[in-house]
Amino acid sequence: MCDREKSEKSSSSSKFIVRIIINTELATVNKLLVCTHAFIISLFPSVCPPCLQENAVNGDHLWMETSCSGELCYLGEDACLLKTAKSAPRRKCAACKIVVHTGCIEQLEKINFRCKPTFREGGSRCLRDQNILRHHWVHRRRQEGKCRQCGKSFQQKFFHSKEIIAISCSWCKQAFHNKVTCFMLHQIEEPCSLGAHAGVIVPPSWIIKVRKPQNSARRKKRTSFKRRTSKKGLDESKWRPFMLKPLPSPLMKPILVFVNPKSGGNQGAKVLQMFMWILNPRQVFDLSQGGLREALELYRKVPNLRILACGGDGTVGWILSTLDELQMTPQPPVAVLPLGTGNDLARTLNWGGGYTDEPVSKVLCHVEDGSVVQLDRWNLLVEKTAAQPEEDGSIRILPLNVFNNYFSLGFDAHVTLEFHESREANPEKFNSRFRNKMFYAGAAFSDFLQRSSRDLSKHVRVVCDGTDLTPKIQELKFQCIVFLNIPRYCAGTMPWGNTGDHRDFEPQRHDDGCIEVIGFTMASLAALQVGGHGERLHQCREVILTTYKTVPVQVDGEPCRLAPSTLRISLRNQANMVQKSKRRTSVPLLNDPHAVPDRLRLRVNRISLQEYDRLQYDKERLRDICKALSVPRRFLILFLSTATSADRFYRIDKAQEHLHFVTEICQDEVFILDHEGPVVSQGSSTGMPDLVVEPTAGYVS
Repeated sequence: MCDREKSEKSSSSSKFIVRIIINTELATVNKLLVCTHAFIISLFPSVCPPCLQENAVNGDHLWMETSCSGELCYLGEDACLLKTAKSAPRRKCAACKIVVHTGCIEQLEKINFRCKPTFREGGSRCLRDQNILRHHWVHRRRQEGKCRQCGKSFQQKFFHSKEIIAISCSWCKQAFHNKVTCFMLHQIEEPCSLGAHAGVIVPPSWIIKVRKPQNSARRKKRTSFKRRTSKKGLDESKWRPFMLKPLPSPLMKPILVFVNPKSGGNQGAKVLQMFMWILNPRQVFDLSQGGLREALELYRKVPNLRILACGGDGTVGWILSTLDELQMTPQPPVAVLPLGTGNDLARTLNWGGGYTDEPVSKVLCHVEDGSVVQLDRWNLLVEKTAAQPEEDGSIRILPLNVFNNYFSLGFDAHVTLEFHESREANPEKFNSRFRNKMFYAGAAFSDFLQRSSRDLSKHVRVVCDGTDLTPKIQELKFQCIVFLNIPRYCAGTMPWGNTGDHRDFEPQRHDDGCIEVIGFTMASLAALQVGGHGERLHQCREVILTTYKTVPVQVDGEPCRLAPSTLRISLRNQANMVQKSKRRTSVPLLNDPHAVPDRLRLRVNRISLQEYDRLQYDKERLRDICKALSVPRRFLILFLSTATSADRFYRIDKAQEHLHFVTEICQDEVFILDHEGPVVSQGSSTGMPDLVVEPTAGYVS
């Protein structure tokens, strides 16, 4: 009877452990793919994503494969070349959502139907027209919602209709009935406001395509030819096809989106197209095509920038490591759209355990309204242990030298490692999530019976802030030791316990500069899934871990066999993250200091040409003798900016005044040069008015 009870307890415990390992280790599959891809991309740092390459053409459609086999070709029956072929392959534009036959794409180009513009050409002097974004109207045979003019719903039919029932804008998503009474001709050339998400969309006028410098064949010989060549070579190496010229505004929080299309059972591919439809496609990047570093470098000077990482915890760690390398100041906060399996970091920041087809527009609102919090990041430094034998297959280099979630060794790392090695040996056997779960279940049960980690406590030494925890680890015979940075672990469990059940320890936080050390036996691992927790060992700021034999370890889900070594865990830095707010108000709060934008106040000074010629090198005296502006006329405009150390003014000719925004050049004072004005006597600057300029408004004129 006693043996039967023991066998039942053992079977029950093994079932719990299998559940734990399935939930914990499946999260590593996507992380392994992401980090492997990140390593490959790091070997080719000059590779740019297609949307940032120099051959990009403004107005080109972003064709994606689609299964809309029954939807009619956008060209209609008259111009469609394959109207009789019902099963002909089709393509769908992710930016404007039109569907055409693959064989009709050339015909679409002949009628000159372009996609919505996503950038502006550099070198053009007609900047006023390029800065005004107009609607991009598209005919629709199916349209949801109501007409903006008459307020009536659009007619919905069960089958695909040949009739065009609506006209909608690809930018602001306004839709009208295809009737003269609802849609007027003058609306075609009206400027577009970018719709409800104007605060997070990067306007096409910000993104400028730069012409590549060309070598002139006819050059005069120079005495310093070598020096000239090296200087030009340096300039060409720094040249990039695109540059950004943002206009700062407190109301705008542009969002840069990075999507891992292989995460979450290919959910990422669907999410990628939805973001391209809502936002500017030039601010949405496919991580499978590379270009993470190039995209961050391009957008590094955009004020109030926020980043949305669509993928698992490995994708987030990849982005945070790249931000560290670029040393962006200030570092943009990172939000998470969980597409992985475990998503422990996303759960910690209130983004949930997985993406459940929530509308993308709602996700953007959460990213825009989320609060910025800090996330501790930890360094892992490996040092070789003297006079210790190494086993075959062991290494002394960890897969990652920084972790955001956790670092562990023992039972959980061993199962993860077995899956990793089996998948590398036979990748064709791991092509479905169900098969992966079955393998994890078998590996966990086998490892539980073999008790491969039963002697872990005899071969490790843990010192936390000078306190040796080895005696306690050996006494309790832990088979798994976890160094936890965030409250969540093992697909949502809380191994540190609830906040009110800590007694001798402080509640766990992800921004307190402390790491939690937790030990697990097989029993505590089994209880973890039903609300239990591990043995709390310490809260510390520095850990020295010494292993005396080869042990399996994992860093944020990346496993390896670590040879006998000494590991030092220390705080690296704190990253800015976006925490999802639990409640969102549709209107700004009255007591919110950021709800009302601050106005840019520029002091406007009027001076004569004679005084400017005499005192152009003396800013202080020129400021003292300036005169108040009375009658607005067209003058030559001078800008004085305190951000530069130049002694002279930045001067703009009258013919170029319409090409510049005030906020592009000046943040301090404006001097208007009057060619006909009299010489002003000193001391006449009293009562000088201030010009109030909205940060997003108007040209200098």
